[in-house]
Amino acid sequence: MDLMVRKYQLIEKVMKFSEKELDQLESILDVESELSKSLDAALKQVKEGKVKAHSEVKKKYEKWL
Repeated sequence: MDLMVRKYQLIEKVMKFSEKELDQLESILDVESELSKSLDAALKQVKEGKVKAHSEVKKKYEKWL
């Protein structure tokens, strides 16, 4: 199916949403956006070497576990 057709079909569905359904969709999109930003930041830290091995962290906090 053509991408433009899919987009228009989605728009048609959204146009029929109740206010509650629209609020839910907006909430999902907001959460997805925040998750994406967090993952991008985490991947940047990995690329920059700003990570520690799980075993190193576990050893450091062993007394609290």
